[in-house]
Amino acid sequence: MKRINVLSAAVILTAFVFTSCQKDDTGNSGPSVLGVKLEALNKSYNLPVTLTKSAEVATASVTWDTITMVVSKVSFEAELKSKVSHRDSVEISYKWSGPVTANLLDSKTTFGNFTLQPGYYDEIEIKVAGLKDDAKPKPVFFMSGIYTNSSNQKLPVKVKFFEDILLSTEKDSVDVTGDQLDYTSYIQVYLDKLMEGIPVSAIDKARLTDGKIIISADSNREIYYLLISNLKRRHHMEHHEKHKGDDHHD
Repeated sequence: MKRINVLSAAVILTAFVFTSCQKDDTGNSGPSVLGVKLEALNKSYNLPVTLTKSAEVATASVTWDTITMVVSKVSFEAELKSKVSHRDSVEISYKWSGPVTANLLDSKTTFGNFTLQPGYYDEIEIKVAGLKDDAKPKPVFFMSGIYTNSSNQKLPVKVKFFEDILLSTEKDSVDVTGDQLDYTSYIQVYLDKLMEGIPVSAIDKARLTDGKIIISADSNREIYYLLISNLKRRHHMEHHEKHKGDDHHD
């Protein structure tokens, strides 16, 4: 397999939602491009979140109002089927460098804008890395919200991840039909899935700092390690198609 380094750019960063958008006929032209966005879904939900269907009654809830991640690097790798042999694939690699802080509750920022050749892609893989060296002294991944317990008592809750984070997703069988298409890949973090397997009793017993539940490597570690384990495996990537200027997924 032959490797081609298609693009390397430095700029000021869970389904793979992969959307394509046909450019209009008002003079816009050029190759197809791929952008990457991060978004958090389900910012309000009941607790506990169970791994399987359960008869356990929800006794608490949480609502998140801030979700941010420091994005250090975005990498794109794909296997484009050869137009000559229709069997062998050409491996394509793109890289994007930050860092920039992404607001996952407002996914307007697009990373990458990588050039795509028309053709059939056997596989597309996207990796988003957040590095502690780029974030310090702030967290790489940060969550802030309100926890409501069974007694309807509301407590501020903050989650701080200070370690390196890698979100990795892939999609098979993507057909780029021609030039002048805009593609967007959404890497989605399902916030309810982050708290799978965490009992309400553990949150109710959490140590408070100035009246707040602080979850980090130094505070309420048991909850912290469950959360970060879920973060590293509970994300999703999807693919959609849309026309230029249309903000809705098809």
